[in-house]
Amino acid sequence: MLRQVLHRGLRTCFSRLGHFIASHPVFFASAPVLISILLGASFSRYQVEESVEHLLAPQHSLAKIERNLVNSLFPVNRSKHRLYSDLQTPGRYGRVIVTSFQKANMLDQHHTDLILKLHAAVTKIQVPRPGFNYTFAHICILNNDKTCIVDDIVHVLEELRNARATNRTNFAITYPITHLKDGRAVQ
Repeated sequence: MLRQVLHRGLRTCFSRLGHFIASHPVFFASAPVLISILLGASFSRYQVEESVEHLLAPQHSLAKIERNLVNSLFPVNRSKHRLYSDLQTPGRYGRVIVTSFQKANMLDQHHTDLILKLHAAVTKIQVPRPGFNYTFAHICILNNDKTCIVDDIVHVLEELRNARATNRTNFAITYPITHLKDGRAVQ
């Protein structure tokens, strides 16, 4: 009995709905298209937020306030002669951290040569793309001489290797500033 009442009621409702839709075909054909266009047009103002900090940290968080304080008290050299990876802000850069398995001295001759070989291998990387081969020189940060900026530790290791090759014993690595043979001071 209940089943028959439900069946008759649903059949009547859907019959009337079908008759109404059939008697107004223009409205039911164009309304979904117009609604889709209106809702899709709102995506034209949509901007992707790429800053993870903006997405995850509160607007007035203590970490942001402290970072602004540190940046104001200890300004960072943002010139073209410095690597962007030295900055304390997120960005698109990479860094390799080299360690020894035996907890050996990383400044001995063997490790220095390995680190410089690794640096040479990284600078020789090529990425073939259709129509063009990208090299390290295409994606590195260029200085005013249009040459790639190299991290200061590579210059120190090269100077150390040259000092060992010429049996020079007067080269010393000092902290925080090391003075190289060409007069530059690296940190």
